[in-house]
Amino acid sequence: MQTVRHIEDIRIAADTIGEAGIEKNVKIPVESFSAAMANPEIQPIEALSIHYIVTRDNDTIHATVDVRGRLTTQCADCLAPLEYPLDLHFETDYLPAAPDMPEDLEAERQSPTIGYYRKNVELGAYIISETMLALPLRYLCRSDCKGLCSQCGANLNEGPCGCGKPSDPRMEKLAELKNKLRRK
Repeated sequence: MQTVRHIEDIRIAADTIGEAGIEKNVKIPVESFSAAMANPEIQPIEALSIHYIVTRDNDTIHATVDVRGRLTTQCADCLAPLEYPLDLHFETDYLPAAPDMPEDLEAERQSPTIGYYRKNVELGAYIISETMLALPLRYLCRSDCKGLCSQCGANLNEGPCGCGKPSDPRMEKLAELKNKLRRK
């Protein structure tokens, strides 16, 4: 398995893709993937494993990519640390770029299914963008996470807090009526 220093370095010269295609397994170091993600709240725990197969049919280049690894972050509700497993599968086709297209061909991508190439297929940029899009917006330690108490900050997954429920000021008159009826 080859280690690639920067994920952006995964590029394939289009004219090197023969009938058999190209198949590789690469590892992306933690620091490199962390820098590419540019999100300090989500950090990889281990090197990212990437397996890709690139084939060619005339001018169309087809890429299949599998990304595996583990990330660490925190629960959006209770702030507990958690691990998030990555097991992603992407497929895309690359077409020759028109002469009037700008240099950043990845920016021209309108859908995850079709990209463009000139001399090189910029597979690393595709992997970064699709991985980022596949990550959830909110991470939860479990589906029924109770979060933190809004009064004292206690983790409600560990049990009820001692501060009690705050009373709703709209219900004070009903509580007074209830207490009067209990006294009678």
